[in-house]
Amino acid sequence: MELVSNTQRSLNTIKITMKKKFYLLMTILIPFSYGMGQKSINQDSLRKDFKLLKEVLESYHPGLYRFKNPKTVERDFKLSEQEFIKSKDLKEAYLSLHRATTKIQCGHTYPNFWNQEKEVRIELFEKEDKLPFTTNIIKNTILINENLSEKKITTGSEIIAINGIETRLILDELKRYRRLDGNNMNKFYANFSLTGIGKYEAFDIIFPLLFPPIENHYTIDLKSNDKYYSVKVKSVSRKYRSDKLLEKDSSFGNVKSKLWQYSFLEDSIARLKIGTFAVWDMKLDWKKFLNDFFSEAKTKKSKYLLLDLRGNEGGLMEVYRELLSYLTTKPLEIRRYDKYVRYSKAKEIHRPFLETWNESIYDLTDEVVQNDDYYFEFKDDTYKFFNIVPNPYAFDGKIYMLINADNSSATYYLGNYLKKNKLATLIGETTGGNQKGTNGGEFFMLKLPYTSLEVDIPLIGYYPIDKAKDTGLSPDIFVERNLNYFYNKWKLNKDLDISAFYEDINLKKNQ
Repeated sequence: MELVSNTQRSLNTIKITMKKKFYLLMTILIPFSYGMGQKSINQDSLRKDFKLLKEVLESYHPGLYRFKNPKTVERDFKLSEQEFIKSKDLKEAYLSLHRATTKIQCGHTYPNFWNQEKEVRIELFEKEDKLPFTTNIIKNTILINENLSEKKITTGSEIIAINGIETRLILDELKRYRRLDGNNMNKFYANFSLTGIGKYEAFDIIFPLLFPPIENHYTIDLKSNDKYYSVKVKSVSRKYRSDKLLEKDSSFGNVKSKLWQYSFLEDSIARLKIGTFAVWDMKLDWKKFLNDFFSEAKTKKSKYLLLDLRGNEGGLMEVYRELLSYLTTKPLEIRRYDKYVRYSKAKEIHRPFLETWNESIYDLTDEVVQNDDYYFEFKDDTYKFFNIVPNPYAFDGKIYMLINADNSSATYYLGNYLKKNKLATLIGETTGGNQKGTNGGEFFMLKLPYTSLEVDIPLIGYYPIDKAKDTGLSPDIFVERNLNYFYNKWKLNKDLDISAFYEDINLKKNQ
């Protein structure tokens, strides 16, 4: 049970079991009036789907009452059901389902883009209705990074309105679909910025469903250098945008092995960039990669390690445990967050609608014991601690870790352990995730039989042993993401996080 995030792990990678075959047959036999496109959805069918969703969340979700009490959660369910059963088509049902899961305030609970059926993805996600830009969002501002349209638009231009709708109003609506732990809004701005990397991004999914192009075009009101102007740009597919980005930069792409890089800079600085811990489908031998890097750093007698984890949401806990062994020169006993589940065995009535990559998670009877009215805890107390034995090539100099709002799962926990044990200086912005804990570890993928929509349900709740705040992890050296930050990044090709690193090591040298 070491997996923290399954964001991009598709159901297509899971071998179809007899249970799955039974489910597929059953959904064919269930009578309903739902269809793709503009066909209507039967209200009774929607009500049954929502009833199943509510039952599954109440039975298995370990963080349902982390940020809200049961009375508030019940009220949210009632309001969400009223919205859901009014859905007239697939688009409205998907959006309503997304809003319902957002209220749970769990970053791992949502109708996962990658896990929807192919027909749903084609109908909702893969049309030529995207903006021809990459962007960054800071508070109520959308800034254009790469312009892939046929119009001349300067990097750093601010979008004032789209199709006559103010950016502020657009972002207010998008926030109803945020995927956050608690009220840590930093993750929203990271999630809804557009990089163009990968198959799906939240802005590309939600924005066109809410604010579709008009006759295949968007009218964009812009501000650049205190001048205001408007352009009309053609909407594009995500593939078109990616191809254009590749034309501009041959290194662009979503090859995961490229997200792992290292170099040795001047003044005895070793730099390690790890863009993901989701290594299950990487061709790179990541353990050998780490060993090679740290052994070379030792040979070169590097004094400073610049560990860049910006943009890394998480993945396998095994990766950060392995990485930790290179980041401490002394044995380390780490107190984990307490780990709870809401069930001991999945109910038979739910089994046809639940998929998972770990069959053993259906039955935890021999592994857990009732803790209170809501939770079960694992019998094996050894999970409460894990011991890190230093690697022979463990780095013995000064460690700096670059963080940002994307760090919300395994990378959040790594940063937290490094900071608590004074192993590294953290530089950047406040992370995603939450000090009150998160949910993950193992997942059920719930397939609603009438709409065919899927929802990810995390199964293990991680809770801190001490009282904690509803916020992410704060850096030791804060670098605000503002207009100046992106001006330096795009116009001057200057990384202010790395500048802060150099300022700190130079200060220490002078001292």
